[in-house]
Order: sequence, then C-alpha cells, then structure tokens
Amino acid sequence: MAEAMKKSFTAVFDCEARAVGKMRSEMTVHWREPKQKSWEMASDETAFQGGDGTAPVPMAYFMAGLTSCLMTQIRAFAKKMRIDVRNAVVNCHAEWEATVEGRDPYVAVPKGVRMDIEFDSEASVEDRLRLIEAAKKGCFIEEIVRVPNEVSHRLKTEDGWIDT
Repeated sequence: MAEAMKKSFTAVFDCEARAVGKMRSEMTVHWREPKQKSWEMASDETAFQGGDGTAPVPMAYFMAGLTSCLMTQIRAFAKKMRIDVRNAVVNCHAEWEATVEGRDPYVAVPKGVRMDIEFDSEASVEDRLRLIEAAKKGCFIEEIVRVPNEVSHRLKTEDGWIDT
C-alpha cells in the first residue's frame, strides 16, 4: 500500500555563464523540470579578485539559495504537515579556509555550515523538529551539499569534450 502512494519527480536546472568585463559573469539559468522557466543573472567579483563589484559575488548566490531553499521548504512542508509557522527566520553561517602555497592559486576548503532556525508556533518541540528534518531532506541545495556528490568537469577541444 505504501508503495502505491509513493511518487517521485525530477528537478533539472542548467546554467550557462559567459565572461564579460574584467571578472563579471552573465548567466542564463534554465529550470528544465518539472517547470520550464529561465532567469538572467549576473555575478562579479570585488577588487580583491580583479572585478568591479557590479553584481553579487558568486558565493552570495550560493548563500541566498541555500538559506532561502530551507526557508521555502519549512513554509511549504508546514502546510503539508499541518504545523503552524509564523515569523520564520533562517540565518545561515558558512566558512571556508583558503590556503596559498607559493605562487599557486589558493585552494578553498569548507569548514562548515550552520543554519539557525526560529519561528513562532503552537506546535510541540517534537513537531517543530520533525518539520525541520523534513525541510532539510526536501531542500535540493542542502542535499547536494550534504550528500557527497561527484562534480564532473569537461573541456571542449577541437576534437570534442574531454574529462578533466
């Protein structure tokens, strides 16, 4: 019976970033499945990386995406789970350490992410914790960070694509 109730769907996004200016990137993000929508976005680096600061840095998008994804799932799943949520606030803190050896480019290593969640509710602490667990598992961005994943890279050459 439980199997008959099980449903799944695929979420697919593509993004093409084009280099313009000093360090600015202009991106087209396509939501392919289950919806079809596109957005134009831009990022730029600060003077530290040789940019002009004309748009948010890429990490700002990452932080905004991670934080707002969890917020969205808390609110969406609260309705499904019939848990009242009012005045929700999510604060995300992430740290990395960059190490430079000689003249080599720096290497970034993540130190961790902490999500502080607060909201008003008449629900029990147990129900609020259940809601947060469900939201964590339903947040696509958190899951791609939390679960070890392979990020593959390819380089286009005259002879085709090669794995890097």
